[in-house]
Amino acid sequence: MKTPLRRTAALTLALGLSLCTAQAAPATLVGFASQPADTFAGGPQTGAYSGGLRGTPRFPGQPVQGLSGVAFGPGGSWLMLADNGLGSKANSADLLLRVYRMDIKPARASGEQGSVKVLGHINLRDPDRKVPWIIKNDASADRLLTGYDFDPESLAVAPDGTLWIGEEFGPYLLHFSADGKLLEAPLQTPELSALAEKDAAKRTYVRSPQHFSFLTGAPQPGKTSEATIAASGGYEAMALSPSGKTLYPMLERAVLGDSPDLRRLYALDTATREWSFVGYYPVDTANPDMRTGDMTPINEDEYLVIERDDLGGGEAKFKKLFVINVRQKDAQGRLLKRELVDLLNIRDPQGIGAGTQNGRFSFPYVSVEDVMVIDPQTVLVANDNNYPAEGERAPGLKNPSEFIWLRLDTPLNTGAGVGRPNN
Repeated sequence: MKTPLRRTAALTLALGLSLCTAQAAPATLVGFASQPADTFAGGPQTGAYSGGLRGTPRFPGQPVQGLSGVAFGPGGSWLMLADNGLGSKANSADLLLRVYRMDIKPARASGEQGSVKVLGHINLRDPDRKVPWIIKNDASADRLLTGYDFDPESLAVAPDGTLWIGEEFGPYLLHFSADGKLLEAPLQTPELSALAEKDAAKRTYVRSPQHFSFLTGAPQPGKTSEATIAASGGYEAMALSPSGKTLYPMLERAVLGDSPDLRRLYALDTATREWSFVGYYPVDTANPDMRTGDMTPINEDEYLVIERDDLGGGEAKFKKLFVINVRQKDAQGRLLKRELVDLLNIRDPQGIGAGTQNGRFSFPYVSVEDVMVIDPQTVLVANDNNYPAEGERAPGLKNPSEFIWLRLDTPLNTGAGVGRPNN
C-alpha cells in the first residue's frame, strides 16, 4: 500500500532534504591535470579482437584508459582502476585488468601545467581458481584476468589493504589481495528489495546479460532474456564506510520491475558477508540512460554520488554531485539527496582548466566515474575516457583522462579517516 503524499512530504521536510533539490552554487576549480588518451603501459599489444574474432592488434601496449575507480595510494600516489577496455567482452579479451598507481600533480594557477605519471600497476589475477567458470587465460598458471572476464568499475581499499571492486558483467563484487590476487569467488548480487526474499537459501540474483549463468548461450528463439538488469547496469558506484565495516554498492541502472528512476543501494557487511537492502537512489528523471557514476564516503552515514546523463560534449545536460545519507529515506524507501555541484557549471577564475570560457569550466564527459573527498572543502573528480572515443572535449580529439580538484563553498562534515589533505 502506498503511503499518502502528505506523510512523505512531512518526513522530507522534517529531514531538511528533498528528492528534487534547488540548484547548488557553483564550485571553484582549484586544480587541473590531464593524461593524453594514447597513454600505454607495458604488456601485450591490444585491440586485436573485433566481434570475438582475433586479428591484428591496433595498439602498441596496454592503454591506460577507462579510469573508473579511484582510491588513495601509498606515498601520496593515487590508485586508478581501469575498466574492461574497449567497450565489450567481445573486443577486450587482450586487455589486462589492472589497478594503476599514478602520480597526479595539478596545475593550480594560470600558466602552470599539471602532470600525470604512471608509477606502476597491479595485475588482477586468479591463480587459486576462485572464479567458478572458464576465463580467457584459464589454462595459464597466473590466470591474468582480462576484459573478457569482468568489467571492473568501482574501487575501495579496505583497512587491511585488500581491494574491493564492483563490476558490471554479473554484477559481482570482487575481493582481491593488495597485490591483485582474487581471494574468494565473485559475490553475486542478491535479489533484495523491500519485499524480496531474504532467506539466502531461497535467494535469486540480479543478473545482467553477461552473467556467468548465461555463458552457455543466448535464449532460445522466441524466449525472452532471463537477465533482470541491462548490460552496463552494474556497480559503477560503490563506497566503503570509513570504518571499513560496510560496503555500499549501487546499481547503475534500474532492475526489471523497479521504477525506471530508481537505482538500488545495497550494503554488504565485510565481516560476515551478509547483504542487506538500504534503499533506492532516485535519479532526476525516469530516462533509463540516467546513470550513477561513483560513490565515496563523507562520514559513516553521508556519501557523495555522481549522477549523470549518457551524453557528452555540447550535448551533455546533466553531470552532478549529490549528497545522500544512508539513514534517511522517505516512506517508499527512496533516499533523500541534496545537490552539491553542477559539473557543467564550475567557476574557473584563474583559467586553469581545459576549455574554460569567460571564467566558467565544464566537465562534459559522457562517463564521469570517479570522485574522492580530499578534505572538507575539496573533492577530486575524474572521467573514464571510453578509449578510443573522441570529441567530448573538442571535435576530433581523442578523449583524455582529466582530473579536477573542486573547492566547495560549504564544507562537508567529514568523518574520521576520510580525505587526505595537501593533495
